[in-house]
Amino acid sequence: MNKHCCGIVINDKVINIVLKVYSNQNLLIVTHLNKPGPLLLVTRESFQNGFNENNSVFTIKALFGHVESEVCAAARYIAEHVNIDKPLLLSLALEDYKLKTLEAVVAALVIGPPSSGKTTYCNAMSKFLESLGRKVAIINIDPANENMEYTPAVDISELVKHEDIMEEYGSGPNGALLYCMEYLETHVSWLIARVLNLKDHYLIFDCPGQVELYTHHKSVSKIVEKLSENLIKLCSVHLVESHHCSDPGKFLSSLLLCTTVMLRIGLPHVNVMTKFDEMKKYSEHLPFNIDFYTEVLDLKYLLEQLDDDPFTARYKKLNAALVSIIENYSLVSFIPLDISNEELLLKVKNAVDKANGYVFGGNEPQDVQTLLACAVGATSATERVSSLDEYV
Repeated sequence: MNKHCCGIVINDKVINIVLKVYSNQNLLIVTHLNKPGPLLLVTRESFQNGFNENNSVFTIKALFGHVESEVCAAARYIAEHVNIDKPLLLSLALEDYKLKTLEAVVAALVIGPPSSGKTTYCNAMSKFLESLGRKVAIINIDPANENMEYTPAVDISELVKHEDIMEEYGSGPNGALLYCMEYLETHVSWLIARVLNLKDHYLIFDCPGQVELYTHHKSVSKIVEKLSENLIKLCSVHLVESHHCSDPGKFLSSLLLCTTVMLRIGLPHVNVMTKFDEMKKYSEHLPFNIDFYTEVLDLKYLLEQLDDDPFTARYKKLNAALVSIIENYSLVSFIPLDISNEELLLKVKNAVDKANGYVFGGNEPQDVQTLLACAVGATSATERVSSLDEYV
């Protein structure tokens, strides 16, 4: 067994490093704080044909202590640069884990029910971000996406084809979709290797629309977990159609879906109410003003609407219980979006940048005032949407 210890000073901070080399694994301790931090086991996965060896895929497992996503990202970064050839026991206790230092890839995971506008959002937001000077790449992981309005940088159809699975196994569209996502989970290294070739891009993931993938199935959660372990900083952008506001039952189900997905996916989350330009079509069916729906205000008024409806009135106790769950968690609010309105696109972009950390580590210039305003959720006068009255 070999043991090496040293202390170095970077930016007036003393970093203590201890390395012990064993026959079957290595132990590395890196600390600013004169004490060890959480303990992780980092292993490099074997390469498969076609992978770029410069973009290794790692598995990170917490063995001791509370481990935040930033610690996992730092562990992956260190493991890549020390070029480990056997399992690494790594203890980290640093004062900060900056995105720019870790060279993390920043990405948005776009999810939502069918016809909520995911592909349209990906196309519109990518063009909007490119107009601001960002390099953007769209990753399509929806195997049933047949009407892409963009050219994906990575497409799941290169790995597995939805129609081939239906034909080979005689399954329906939903069964084939579940098979494809489980196949992607098993071969997630294929996805990670290609994503890490896009380190200089801002990534947008276009995801499938079947909600059971996010509420019951585990494949998406596992894929997200693996991406996060490999220096990909994600947030989820959940799209919900605005026409659900016109029906109290549909709006309640949307709130419940958003709450469930936020809890199960476990990512920083932005809920977006899409197709706001169609609100005028059913404005006469809206019993409340727009703020009630976007800010999810006192739901006792929604409960009254449900009790007045002959169909939903039969489920008073269930309605009350669902409303209680949503209010107790108090997680959901919506940002309105009309893709033809650049002010609304800017508002969504700012919220997503804050959620995935891009605003704190991206390449766009930011002054201190802008960063503080983003941290507390403030907006400048030019960014603030003056009124949504034109939509009702």
